[in-house]
Amino acid sequence: MDAVRIGAFAVCAAVMALVLRRFKPEMGTALVMAAGALAALLILPMLAEVVDGIVALARSGGVQDAYMSQLLKVGGISLLTDFAAQTCRDAGEDGLALKAELAGRVMLIALALPFMQSLLSHILSLSP
Repeated sequence: MDAVRIGAFAVCAAVMALVLRRFKPEMGTALVMAAGALAALLILPMLAEVVDGIVALARSGGVQDAYMSQLLKVGGISLLTDFAAQTCRDAGEDGLALKAELAGRVMLIALALPFMQSLLSHILSLSP
């Protein structure tokens, strides 16, 4: 039901922005950005449930907390970077959106480095 509500809200906001842009284009953009932020706030409770579910699955599978923490950070960075980039695109700033995506990729690589180093040292310890 939440998906229907959020979808209906998004469609109504898009139609209102379309009408508003005929008279005041800058207000249409502001409406779209505000509606996007509100839609993001509406999904936060669902996101919390997803995180709780992932943590419960990891604990039942015996996954270490350090790995879970990193995995959740990766997911959070991915979602926030995508949201920021889409918001920039809504404002007509494609160049800024690309920079936000690049920053997210660099952050993800930085988070992955300790895992890659650990994996490499483990592989090297196995070889004679």
